[in-house]
Amino acid sequence: MGNGIRVKHKHIWYNPNKKKTVSWKKYEKAIAHYKKLLKRIEIEGETKWLKNALEKVKAKFKKYGITEDMLK
Repeated sequence: MGNGIRVKHKHIWYNPNKKKTVSWKKYEKAIAHYKKLLKRIEIEGETKWLKNALEKVKAKFKKYGITEDMLK
């Protein structure tokens, strides 16, 4: 949807600013999940399931831009 062929003016209801507010809840939950996985590794040892879960959490960290300094 844009300007029609016969329309001489720009679309007046178009809002170029669609930025949403950022909540830190998902970042906090990802960090808490990572710490919980580390505790489970200490108790159970490194299993295949925990290894895969850690890879997924690290991928989320990369996606969210969370560094190792933020984990401390």
